Amino acid sequence: MAVDRISELPDEILCHILSFLPTKLAFTTAVLSKRWTPLFYSLAVLRFRFNNETLKNHNSFDHLCRFIDTLMLSPRVSNQPIKKFSLKCRFLCRKFNSPSKSNVSAWVEAAAPKLRHVEKFVLILHHSITLKLNPSSLTSGTLVILKLEDVQIQSNNNLCADLPSLKTLHFRSVRFKNKNDFMKLLNACPLLQDLHASYIKYDENNEEAKEFKSLSLSKLVRANICSKDIPFTAIYNVDFLCIFVRSGVTFKSIPVFQNLIHIELWFYNFSCGWDGIVELLLNCPKLQILFIRKVCGLVCFYFASCFFDIYFNECYFLSLWQGIELSLSKDLECPISAIECLSSHLRLCTIVNLNGSDIPFATYILQNARLLEVMKINVSASSSEGMQKHEIIEKLSTCPRMSPGCKLSF
Repeated sequence: MAVDRISELPDEILCHILSFLPTKLAFTTAVLSKRWTPLFYSLAVLRFRFNNETLKNHNSFDHLCRFIDTLMLSPRVSNQPIKKFSLKCRFLCRKFNSPSKSNVSAWVEAAAPKLRHVEKFVLILHHSITLKLNPSSLTSGTLVILKLEDVQIQSNNNLCADLPSLKTLHFRSVRFKNKNDFMKLLNACPLLQDLHASYIKYDENNEEAKEFKSLSLSKLVRANICSKDIPFTAIYNVDFLCIFVRSGVTFKSIPVFQNLIHIELWFYNFSCGWDGIVELLLNCPKLQILFIRKVCGLVCFYFASCFFDIYFNECYFLSLWQGIELSLSKDLECPISAIECLSSHLRLCTIVNLNGSDIPFATYILQNARLLEVMKINVSASSSEGMQKHEIIEKLSTCPRMSPGCKLSF
Protein backbone atom coordinates (compact mmCIF):
# COMPACT_ATOMS: atom_id res chain seq x y z
CA MET A 1 0.00 0.00 0.00
CA ALA A 2 1.37 3.42 -0.99
CA VAL A 3 2.44 5.71 1.83
CA ASP A 4 1.50 9.40 1.71
CA ARG A 5 4.85 10.85 2.69
CA ILE A 6 4.08 14.35 1.43
CA SER A 7 1.28 14.83 3.96
CA GLU A 8 3.76 13.99 6.72
CA LEU A 9 5.80 17.08 5.94
CA PRO A 10 5.58 20.08 8.32
CA ASP A 11 2.90 22.71 7.61
CA GLU A 12 5.54 25.31 6.72
CA ILE A 13 6.97 23.14 3.93
CA LEU A 14 3.54 22.21 2.56
CA CYS A 15 2.48 25.86 2.49
CA HIS A 16 5.70 26.72 0.70
CA ILE A 17 4.97 24.06 -1.95
CA LEU A 18 1.42 25.37 -2.43
CA SER A 19 2.68 28.94 -2.79
CA PHE A 20 4.05 28.10 -6.25
CA LEU A 21 0.54 27.31 -7.54
CA PRO A 22 -2.22 29.75 -8.47
CA THR A 23 -4.28 30.08 -5.30
CA LYS A 24 -7.43 28.55 -6.77
CA LEU A 25 -5.47 25.55 -8.08
CA ALA A 26 -3.79 25.11 -4.69
CA PHE A 27 -7.23 24.65 -3.13
CA THR A 28 -7.96 21.68 -5.38
CA THR A 29 -5.35 19.68 -3.46
CA ALA A 30 -8.04 19.20 -0.78
CA VAL A 31 -9.05 16.05 -2.65
CA LEU A 32 -5.72 14.50 -1.71
CA SER A 33 -6.29 14.44 2.03
CA LYS A 34 -8.19 16.19 4.83
CA ARG A 35 -4.74 16.94 6.19
CA TRP A 36 -4.38 19.67 3.53
CA THR A 37 -7.63 21.55 4.17
CA PRO A 38 -6.50 23.71 7.16
CA LEU A 39 -3.39 24.76 5.22
CA PHE A 40 -5.39 26.89 2.82
CA TYR A 41 -6.00 29.49 5.50
CA SER A 42 -2.28 29.67 6.23
CA LEU A 43 -1.10 30.38 2.68
CA ALA A 44 1.37 33.26 2.59
CA VAL A 45 1.13 33.76 -1.19
CA LEU A 46 -2.26 34.67 -2.69
CA ARG A 47 -2.65 35.18 -6.44
CA PHE A 48 -6.02 35.83 -8.09
CA ARG A 49 -6.59 36.54 -11.76
CA PHE A 50 -9.67 37.52 -13.77
CA ASN A 51 -9.18 37.24 -17.52
CA ASN A 52 -10.65 35.56 -20.58
CA GLU A 53 -8.46 32.50 -20.15
CA THR A 54 -9.37 31.74 -16.54
CA LEU A 55 -13.09 32.56 -16.90
CA LYS A 56 -14.97 30.47 -19.44
CA ASN A 57 -18.55 31.40 -18.51
CA HIS A 58 -20.69 33.29 -15.96
CA ASN A 59 -20.71 30.35 -13.56
CA SER A 60 -16.91 30.23 -13.38
CA PHE A 61 -16.88 34.00 -12.87
CA ASP A 62 -19.33 33.85 -9.94
CA HIS A 63 -17.53 30.84 -8.48
CA LEU A 64 -14.19 32.68 -8.49
CA CYS A 65 -15.73 35.71 -6.74
CA ARG A 66 -17.26 33.50 -4.04
CA PHE A 67 -14.00 31.63 -3.67
CA ILE A 68 -12.04 34.85 -3.05
CA ASP A 69 -14.73 36.05 -0.62
CA THR A 70 -14.39 32.82 1.37
CA LEU A 71 -10.62 33.01 1.53
CA MET A 72 -10.07 36.74 2.04
CA LEU A 73 -12.99 37.57 4.33
CA SER A 74 -12.90 34.54 6.61
CA PRO A 75 -12.30 35.36 10.32
CA ARG A 76 -9.75 32.53 10.31
CA VAL A 77 -7.34 34.58 8.15
CA SER A 78 -7.89 38.12 9.45
CA ASN A 79 -4.54 38.20 11.26
CA GLN A 80 -2.66 35.70 9.12
CA PRO A 81 0.51 37.25 7.58
CA ILE A 82 0.62 37.40 3.77
CA LYS A 83 3.96 37.47 2.01
CA LYS A 84 2.61 38.17 -1.48
CA PHE A 85 -0.82 39.37 -2.62
CA SER A 86 -1.76 39.75 -6.28
CA LEU A 87 -5.13 40.61 -7.81
CA LYS A 88 -5.29 41.12 -11.58
CA CYS A 89 -8.54 41.95 -13.39
CA ARG A 90 -7.86 42.19 -17.09
CA PHE A 91 -10.31 41.51 -19.91
CA LEU A 92 -9.47 41.61 -23.59
CA CYS A 93 -13.20 41.73 -24.24
CA ARG A 94 -16.16 42.13 -21.95
CA LYS A 95 -17.58 38.61 -21.77
CA PHE A 96 -18.60 39.12 -18.18
CA ASN A 97 -19.00 42.00 -15.79
CA SER A 98 -15.89 42.95 -13.86
CA PRO A 99 -15.89 42.14 -10.15
CA SER A 100 -17.91 44.78 -8.35
CA LYS A 101 -16.15 47.68 -6.73
CA SER A 102 -17.40 46.57 -3.32
CA ASN A 103 -15.96 43.09 -3.84
CA VAL A 104 -12.54 44.38 -4.81
CA SER A 105 -12.49 46.97 -2.02
CA ALA A 106 -13.23 44.28 0.57
CA TRP A 107 -10.51 41.98 -0.79
CA VAL A 108 -7.91 44.76 -0.90
CA GLU A 109 -8.81 45.98 2.58
CA ALA A 110 -8.47 42.40 3.88
CA ALA A 111 -4.96 42.27 2.41
CA ALA A 112 -3.86 45.62 3.85
CA PRO A 113 -0.03 45.61 3.68
CA LYS A 114 0.43 47.15 7.13
CA LEU A 115 -1.93 44.75 8.94
CA ARG A 116 -0.91 41.57 7.10
CA HIS A 117 2.83 42.35 6.86
CA VAL A 118 2.74 42.04 3.07
CA GLU A 119 6.06 42.14 1.19
CA LYS A 120 4.70 42.19 -2.38
CA PHE A 121 1.38 43.86 -3.25
CA VAL A 122 0.08 43.82 -6.86
CA LEU A 123 -3.25 45.37 -7.83
CA ILE A 124 -3.99 45.57 -11.57
CA LEU A 125 -7.59 46.49 -12.33
CA HIS A 126 -9.82 46.93 -15.34
CA HIS A 127 -10.44 50.63 -16.01
CA SER A 128 -14.17 50.17 -15.34
CA ILE A 129 -13.66 49.42 -11.63
CA THR A 130 -12.09 52.76 -10.58
CA LEU A 131 -11.12 51.65 -7.09
CA LYS A 132 -10.10 54.31 -4.58
CA LEU A 133 -7.23 52.87 -2.58
CA ASN A 134 -7.05 53.80 1.09
CA PRO A 135 -3.82 55.72 1.82
CA SER A 136 -3.18 53.35 4.74
CA SER A 137 -2.00 50.87 2.11
CA LEU A 138 0.93 53.23 1.54
CA THR A 139 2.15 52.88 5.10
CA SER A 140 4.03 49.64 5.68
CA GLY A 141 7.38 48.69 7.11
CA THR A 142 7.46 45.33 5.31
CA LEU A 143 6.37 46.21 1.77
CA VAL A 144 9.19 45.68 -0.76
CA ILE A 145 7.30 45.55 -4.08
CA LEU A 146 4.22 47.65 -4.95
CA LYS A 147 2.54 47.51 -8.35
CA LEU A 148 -0.69 49.39 -9.10
CA GLU A 149 -2.63 49.90 -12.34
CA ASP A 150 -5.89 51.79 -12.94
CA VAL A 151 -6.20 52.72 -9.28
CA GLN A 152 -7.03 56.02 -7.59
CA ILE A 153 -5.19 57.03 -4.42
CA GLN A 154 -7.59 58.59 -1.93
CA SER A 155 -6.42 61.78 -0.26
CA ASN A 156 -7.96 64.77 1.46
CA ASN A 157 -5.37 67.51 1.62
CA ASN A 158 -2.34 65.73 3.02
CA LEU A 159 -1.28 62.29 1.80
CA CYS A 160 0.63 60.34 4.44
CA ALA A 161 2.94 57.62 3.16
CA ASP A 162 5.76 55.66 4.77
CA LEU A 163 7.39 52.83 2.83
CA PRO A 164 10.88 52.48 4.34
CA SER A 165 11.55 49.03 2.82
CA LEU A 166 10.09 49.56 -0.67
CA LYS A 167 12.51 48.78 -3.51
CA THR A 168 10.19 48.32 -6.52
CA LEU A 169 7.36 50.70 -7.44
CA HIS A 170 5.35 50.27 -10.65
CA PHE A 171 2.46 52.69 -11.29
CA ARG A 172 0.45 52.80 -14.52
CA SER A 173 -2.68 54.94 -14.93
CA VAL A 174 -2.73 55.74 -11.23
CA ARG A 175 -4.63 58.87 -10.22
CA PHE A 176 -3.66 61.22 -7.39
CA LYS A 177 -5.39 64.32 -6.09
CA ASN A 178 -2.39 66.39 -7.20
CA LYS A 179 1.26 66.07 -8.16
CA ASN A 180 2.36 66.96 -4.65
CA ASP A 181 0.75 63.75 -3.35
CA PHE A 182 2.70 61.69 -5.88
CA MET A 183 5.95 63.39 -4.91
CA LYS A 184 5.23 62.76 -1.22
CA LEU A 185 4.79 59.09 -1.99
CA LEU A 186 8.13 58.93 -3.80
CA ASN A 187 9.84 60.80 -0.96
CA ALA A 188 8.50 58.14 1.41
CA CYS A 189 10.55 55.44 -0.39
CA PRO A 190 14.20 56.03 0.64
CA LEU A 191 15.40 52.62 -0.63
CA LEU A 192 13.60 52.67 -3.99
CA GLN A 193 15.65 50.97 -6.73
CA ASP A 194 13.18 50.25 -9.55
CA LEU A 195 10.60 52.86 -10.61
CA HIS A 196 8.06 52.50 -13.41
CA ALA A 197 5.65 55.44 -13.63
CA SER A 198 3.55 55.94 -16.76
CA TYR A 199 0.33 57.86 -17.37
CA ILE A 200 0.09 59.29 -13.88
CA LYS A 201 -3.07 61.40 -13.57
CA TYR A 202 -4.11 64.25 -11.26
CA ASP A 203 -7.46 65.68 -10.20
CA GLU A 204 -5.82 69.08 -9.67
CA ASN A 205 -3.38 70.68 -12.07
CA ASN A 206 -0.51 72.04 -9.98
CA GLU A 207 2.67 71.72 -11.98
CA GLU A 208 4.68 73.53 -9.29
CA ALA A 209 4.37 70.85 -6.63
CA LYS A 210 6.09 71.73 -3.35
CA GLU A 211 7.76 68.34 -3.10
CA PHE A 212 8.86 68.33 -6.76
CA LYS A 213 12.18 70.14 -6.46
CA SER A 214 13.25 68.44 -3.23
CA LEU A 215 12.68 64.91 -4.57
CA SER A 216 15.82 62.76 -4.62
CA LEU A 217 15.85 59.02 -5.23
CA SER A 218 19.51 58.35 -4.50
CA LYS A 219 19.19 54.53 -4.45
CA LEU A 220 17.34 54.31 -7.76
CA VAL A 221 18.92 51.99 -10.34
CA ARG A 222 16.17 51.58 -12.99
CA ALA A 223 13.57 54.11 -14.13
CA ASN A 224 10.85 53.79 -16.76
CA ILE A 225 8.94 57.08 -16.86
CA CYS A 226 6.99 59.65 -18.84
CA SER A 227 9.06 62.79 -19.16
CA LYS A 228 6.67 65.12 -17.30
CA ASP A 229 5.93 62.82 -14.36
CA ILE A 230 9.34 62.71 -12.65
CA PRO A 231 12.01 65.44 -12.47
CA PHE A 232 15.30 64.35 -14.06
CA THR A 233 17.18 65.66 -11.03
CA ALA A 234 15.51 62.95 -8.92
CA ILE A 235 16.73 60.02 -11.03
CA TYR A 236 20.34 61.06 -11.68
CA ASN A 237 21.73 57.85 -10.18
CA VAL A 238 20.11 55.27 -12.51
CA ASP A 239 22.02 52.90 -14.78
CA PHE A 240 18.92 52.11 -16.91
CA LEU A 241 16.48 54.78 -18.09
CA CYS A 242 13.49 54.56 -20.42
CA ILE A 243 11.65 57.83 -21.16
CA PHE A 244 8.43 58.40 -23.07
CA VAL A 245 9.16 61.97 -24.20
CA ARG A 246 6.12 64.16 -24.55
CA SER A 247 5.78 67.33 -26.62
CA GLY A 248 7.55 70.40 -25.30
CA VAL A 249 10.10 68.54 -23.20
CA THR A 250 13.75 69.58 -23.57
CA PHE A 251 16.97 68.23 -22.12
CA LYS A 252 18.42 71.58 -21.09
CA SER A 253 19.68 71.95 -17.53
CA ILE A 254 19.51 68.21 -16.83
CA PRO A 255 21.91 66.60 -14.34
CA VAL A 256 24.88 64.45 -15.31
CA PHE A 257 23.90 60.77 -15.28
CA GLN A 258 27.21 59.37 -14.07
CA ASN A 259 26.02 55.76 -13.81
CA LEU A 260 23.75 55.56 -16.86
CA ILE A 261 24.75 52.81 -19.31
CA HIS A 262 21.43 52.08 -21.07
CA ILE A 263 18.87 54.64 -22.25
CA GLU A 264 15.70 54.22 -24.33
CA LEU A 265 13.90 57.27 -25.75
CA TRP A 266 10.36 57.17 -27.15
CA PHE A 267 9.35 60.37 -28.92
CA TYR A 268 5.69 61.10 -29.52
CA ASN A 269 6.67 64.48 -30.94
CA PHE A 270 10.29 65.01 -31.92
CA SER A 271 10.18 68.66 -30.88
CA CYS A 272 13.59 68.62 -29.17
CA GLY A 273 15.27 67.55 -32.42
CA TRP A 274 18.71 65.95 -32.69
CA ASP A 275 20.27 68.93 -30.92
CA GLY A 276 18.24 67.93 -27.88
CA ILE A 277 19.51 64.35 -28.13
CA VAL A 278 23.08 65.68 -28.21
CA GLU A 279 22.40 67.74 -25.07
CA LEU A 280 21.24 64.57 -23.35
CA LEU A 281 24.19 62.47 -24.51
CA LEU A 282 26.64 65.09 -23.28
CA ASN A 283 25.32 64.34 -19.80
CA CYS A 284 25.63 60.55 -20.13
CA PRO A 285 29.42 60.01 -20.14
CA LYS A 286 29.30 56.21 -19.60
CA LEU A 287 26.43 55.33 -21.94
CA GLN A 288 26.81 51.95 -23.69
CA ILE A 289 23.35 51.34 -25.17
CA LEU A 290 21.28 54.00 -26.98
CA PHE A 291 17.78 53.23 -28.28
CA ILE A 292 15.66 55.88 -30.06
CA ARG A 293 12.16 55.37 -31.40
CA LYS A 294 9.98 58.03 -33.01
CA VAL A 295 6.23 57.52 -33.10
CA CYS A 296 3.63 59.68 -34.77
CA GLY A 297 -0.09 60.29 -34.88
CA LEU A 298 -3.00 59.29 -32.68
CA VAL A 299 -2.92 55.67 -33.81
CA CYS A 300 0.76 55.36 -32.97
CA PHE A 301 0.23 57.08 -29.64
CA TYR A 302 -2.52 54.59 -28.81
CA PHE A 303 -0.27 51.62 -29.51
CA ALA A 304 2.62 53.22 -27.62
CA SER A 305 0.41 53.77 -24.57
CA CYS A 306 -0.86 50.19 -24.70
CA PHE A 307 2.52 48.56 -25.15
CA PHE A 308 4.88 50.92 -23.31
CA ASP A 309 5.33 48.23 -20.63
CA ILE A 310 6.46 45.61 -23.15
CA TYR A 311 8.61 47.66 -25.49
CA PHE A 312 11.22 44.86 -25.38
CA ASN A 313 9.30 42.95 -28.07
CA GLU A 314 11.33 44.37 -30.93
CA CYS A 315 10.14 42.04 -33.67
CA TYR A 316 6.51 42.86 -33.03
CA PHE A 317 7.09 46.58 -33.13
CA LEU A 318 9.19 46.54 -36.26
CA SER A 319 6.28 44.94 -38.09
CA LEU A 320 3.77 47.26 -36.40
CA TRP A 321 5.42 50.49 -37.51
CA GLN A 322 6.09 49.47 -41.12
CA GLY A 323 4.20 51.63 -43.60
CA ILE A 324 3.39 54.47 -41.19
CA GLU A 325 4.24 57.84 -42.67
CA LEU A 326 6.39 60.04 -40.44
CA SER A 327 7.53 63.63 -40.65
CA LEU A 328 8.91 64.18 -37.17
CA SER A 329 12.58 64.75 -37.75
CA LYS A 330 14.20 68.04 -37.01
CA ASP A 331 17.53 68.72 -38.68
CA LEU A 332 20.70 68.93 -36.68
CA GLU A 333 21.22 72.68 -36.80
CA CYS A 334 24.54 73.15 -35.04
CA PRO A 335 27.86 71.27 -34.94
CA ILE A 336 27.95 68.29 -32.65
CA SER A 337 30.24 68.73 -29.67
CA ALA A 338 32.59 65.97 -28.59
CA ILE A 339 30.41 63.39 -26.88
CA GLU A 340 32.40 61.43 -24.32
CA CYS A 341 30.23 58.30 -24.38
CA LEU A 342 30.71 57.92 -28.16
CA SER A 343 34.48 57.92 -28.00
CA SER A 344 34.77 55.74 -24.89
CA HIS A 345 31.74 53.56 -24.18
CA LEU A 346 28.89 53.29 -26.74
CA ARG A 347 28.53 49.71 -28.01
CA LEU A 348 24.94 49.42 -29.29
CA CYS A 349 22.81 52.06 -31.04
CA THR A 350 19.28 51.54 -32.39
CA ILE A 351 17.20 54.13 -34.27
CA VAL A 352 13.65 53.20 -35.27
CA ASN A 353 11.79 55.17 -37.99
CA LEU A 354 14.84 56.97 -39.32
CA ASN A 355 14.30 59.15 -42.39
CA GLY A 356 16.40 61.37 -44.63
CA SER A 357 16.86 64.29 -42.26
CA ASP A 358 18.15 61.91 -39.55
CA ILE A 359 21.15 60.81 -41.62
CA PRO A 360 23.62 63.40 -40.19
CA PHE A 361 23.11 62.06 -36.66
CA ALA A 362 23.36 58.41 -37.72
CA THR A 363 26.55 59.05 -39.72
CA TYR A 364 28.07 60.96 -36.79
CA ILE A 365 27.51 57.90 -34.58
CA LEU A 366 29.11 55.60 -37.15
CA GLN A 367 32.09 57.90 -37.71
CA ASN A 368 32.84 58.67 -34.04
CA ALA A 369 31.83 55.68 -31.88
CA ARG A 370 35.16 53.89 -31.39
CA LEU A 371 33.77 50.84 -29.59
CA LEU A 372 30.47 50.49 -31.47
CA GLU A 373 29.63 46.82 -32.05
CA VAL A 374 26.12 47.00 -33.52
CA MET A 375 24.16 49.79 -35.23
CA LYS A 376 20.52 48.84 -35.85
CA ILE A 377 18.44 51.11 -38.06
CA ASN A 378 14.79 50.80 -39.04
CA VAL A 379 14.23 53.16 -41.97
CA SER A 380 10.82 54.79 -42.33
CA ALA A 381 8.83 53.30 -45.18
CA SER A 382 8.00 56.78 -46.52
CA SER A 383 10.39 59.02 -48.41
CA SER A 384 11.85 62.07 -46.71
CA GLU A 385 14.09 64.96 -47.72
CA GLY A 386 13.77 63.78 -51.33
CA MET A 387 15.22 60.36 -50.48
CA GLN A 388 13.62 56.96 -50.88
CA LYS A 389 14.11 54.16 -48.36
CA HIS A 390 16.64 52.28 -50.51
CA GLU A 391 18.67 55.49 -50.99
CA ILE A 392 18.91 56.04 -47.24
CA ILE A 393 20.05 52.46 -46.70
CA GLU A 394 22.65 52.77 -49.46
CA LYS A 395 24.02 56.04 -48.07
CA LEU A 396 24.39 54.67 -44.54
CA SER A 397 25.84 51.36 -45.78
CA THR A 398 28.70 53.20 -47.50
CA CYS A 399 29.39 55.50 -44.55
CA PRO A 400 32.90 55.07 -43.05
CA ARG A 401 32.89 53.58 -39.54
CA MET A 402 35.28 54.43 -36.73
CA SER A 403 34.85 50.99 -35.18
CA PRO A 404 36.29 48.32 -37.49
CA GLY A 405 34.12 45.60 -35.92
CA CYS A 406 30.82 47.54 -36.16
CA LYS A 407 27.94 45.57 -37.66
CA LEU A 408 25.28 47.68 -39.41
CA SER A 409 21.83 46.13 -39.80
CA PHE A 410 18.54 47.40 -41.25
